[in-house]
Amino acid sequence: MKVGFSERGRSGSSNVLAMLCLAFFLAVLSGSAGAATCAGATSDVACTDLGAVRGSVENGTLAFKGIPYAKPPTGDLRWRPPQPAVPWNGTREAVSYAPMCPQIIGKNVEGSEDCLYLNVWRPVQKPKHLLPVMVWLHGGGNQSYSGAGDPGFGGVVYDGEKLVPQGVVFVSYSLRVGVLGFLAHPSLDAERPEKISGNYGSQDQIAMLQWLHRNIAAFGGDPSKMFLFGTSAGGGNICALLTSPMTKGLIHGVSMQSSVPTGCEIPTLADVERGTGNAVVAKTGCDSSSDIAACLRGKTVSEIVSAVPAGPFTVFPRVYGPNMDGHVFVDQPLALIKQRKYPPVPIIIGNTAGETMHFIDAVGPVVDAASFAGAVKKVFGATQADRIVAQYPLDQYATPRAAFVQLTTDGEFTCQSRRVARTFAGVQDKPVFRYVFNHTLENDPEQKALGPTHTAEHPYLFNWKGTYKPTPTDLDIQRHIISYWSRMAKTGNPNGGSDPFWPNASSLNAAYLEIGTNTQSKTGVGEAHCDFWDTVQLPWPHL
Repeated sequence: MKVGFSERGRSGSSNVLAMLCLAFFLAVLSGSAGAATCAGATSDVACTDLGAVRGSVENGTLAFKGIPYAKPPTGDLRWRPPQPAVPWNGTREAVSYAPMCPQIIGKNVEGSEDCLYLNVWRPVQKPKHLLPVMVWLHGGGNQSYSGAGDPGFGGVVYDGEKLVPQGVVFVSYSLRVGVLGFLAHPSLDAERPEKISGNYGSQDQIAMLQWLHRNIAAFGGDPSKMFLFGTSAGGGNICALLTSPMTKGLIHGVSMQSSVPTGCEIPTLADVERGTGNAVVAKTGCDSSSDIAACLRGKTVSEIVSAVPAGPFTVFPRVYGPNMDGHVFVDQPLALIKQRKYPPVPIIIGNTAGETMHFIDAVGPVVDAASFAGAVKKVFGATQADRIVAQYPLDQYATPRAAFVQLTTDGEFTCQSRRVARTFAGVQDKPVFRYVFNHTLENDPEQKALGPTHTAEHPYLFNWKGTYKPTPTDLDIQRHIISYWSRMAKTGNPNGGSDPFWPNASSLNAAYLEIGTNTQSKTGVGEAHCDFWDTVQLPWPHL
């Protein structure tokens, strides 16, 4: 297991390193034995390389929840690459979600460091032929949420109840988020032979994909047809993962949704060490310690997670996330794509029509021309503010706030989606499909007021288990989305059945699919504005 062994950081002690090496080989040996002991599995039991797991029937699917894909990253394993999970004897009951990784909810730190688990849904009867695998990468700004669900939109439960009947296997998982997943600092660099830090959450994702590659056939899934789809940070992370040398052979199709496609350009290791890394060390009082790494590991979960909280989602850059370290991510993802240094795969990329409605208030009230111009300066800098403001005359919008929503949605989402889609389409033969989701969850006053806001497309991929009650129009849109996405996973092309035709994007055209009350192919969404945004240098680091 590459991430679990050869990429492991040193502890600073040869004894600890020797123990970790021994643990790895014991895990491999014991894992093989564990798989062999469940050769006589029943229809609700799957045999993994660590042992047997028993699932439970849920709404016409067989669900396996809380399967460990890596060892709990606690104690000395905090801020180290994921290690192989410990095998077990007998059959593990996989019937409930594991705890989410530590994060701030309200004013409290909740979750457990013992959180590296995944969940699998398959047909009740194990398929005779292996099925494509759809792997869900949740959003949350690399600071929140888990493989169990998202509290937004009335509550979204991540399960495979809508997708599995289409002839796929569905997977969700949790990764280390926030400071525990992405802290980078020279004191942690010193422990690694590669002299790097951060990207622990990204390496969790890679370890999860490697686990699936080894084990998903036991659940009826095809390891040669792994389709990654995710929203917000999850979608942005996909762009980086696709270009990592550590994911070679693990990804065969992707969908990057509401995904801040500037995730294809990530901060450098030096950027995050100077910024968040130094801030965390100072806030925890470890800057005066003779052993900063040991001081950090000595802090409680609550102390370390609350030291530099990421705060609410805004139009400003995130506090935590992947970094270009020259090893996990060897160069800027977009640069590697332009150089064709990645495996070409079928791609969906898109966003909602009103991405930033939910979080633009971080800049303060936008109520007139002065506050509008001031907000643009806060987000994009004073140098470019005047020319950006000139592109959005206020007399063409209902309110200054509406103009700012359109401006930030264009600049940070729609036009970046076009840019990334055109880049992919210009260097690969595999098809690229672009969409704009333009529908409002109208059966709830709060959701209706937000319009087609950030990640509003993603509840349609799952069963409606929260407080929001879908309308007939919602259910019709959901049928389209489920059909498009599952066909993409199965064939590399979303088209088919009675769904409206979805044209390929290219490096030249402006073709996209508008998903909404009247789903249809279109051309030219915001093209004039996007031509302009192609000339704008976004602040660094990006959103």
